[in-house]
Amino acid sequence: MSDALDHGISLALGESADTYDIEAIAEELRKAGAGESVDDVSAETFWDIVDRHPLPDSEDLSPLDRFKAEVTAAVGHTAPGQWTVWRRGGVTLEIRGHSRVNFTMPQYTATYRLTVVGQQTVWLTDDETSSWPRLWETVASSLEAWTCAVEERRQACEAADLAVEQARAALFAARMAADNARRELAALQPPGEDLVRHGIMTRTEVAEYLDIAPNSVRAQMAKWEIEAVEYRRGPNGRPEACYPTAAVQASAARRPGQGHRSDLT
Repeated sequence: MSDALDHGISLALGESADTYDIEAIAEELRKAGAGESVDDVSAETFWDIVDRHPLPDSEDLSPLDRFKAEVTAAVGHTAPGQWTVWRRGGVTLEIRGHSRVNFTMPQYTATYRLTVVGQQTVWLTDDETSSWPRLWETVASSLEAWTCAVEERRQACEAADLAVEQARAALFAARMAADNARRELAALQPPGEDLVRHGIMTRTEVAEYLDIAPNSVRAQMAKWEIEAVEYRRGPNGRPEACYPTAAVQASAARRPGQGHRSDLT
């Protein structure tokens, strides 16, 4: 195919060149007697031929034709000697040395490399670039593999997020049940006995045990130099400090006689 004729067609169409099938126009012009120039036929003949070969809208194109249209447009807008970059999703095709007016494949002076996100760049072989259908087959295969991988990871991520939420809900329910059970057991506890036998007390339990307001627990624990050993989600859904039972009970036992607060010392 003549580069000169293709170039002449592109110049005549100007900014509209990307919307016409240059190869089809050139082929019909040659049948009409054109050689290396569009001036070899009359202007009326030229424009009649052009009018018969507009490219369809991108949404009406086949996957192959859409790919070809996107790549040829990218090549046409790339400066000589620079890499043309075509990208869709996580797949990038780079081309250097491709004719900007003759888009017949194969392009013997062009080099092609393909990169998939998360993988190494590969140089395409002569076979993989021997024709537009073969090039699209190579690119489409990588694009499909990337799309499937993304969907698999997305589904796995969504399943993991759901499992985390379910685990959190189950943990919250279990802790609430355990707290309620301890409170009910503590309500049946005779003086001087420890039926509950748990190693930590929540802020609420400490407040009940010491008969003080929950908001006063932190200050009292600081006075006794008792640090929270962990935090649990409380009845209101907010984190609640937990303190070692033995330390709380021992400090409470060292207070002055029954009824003396002052305040709790």
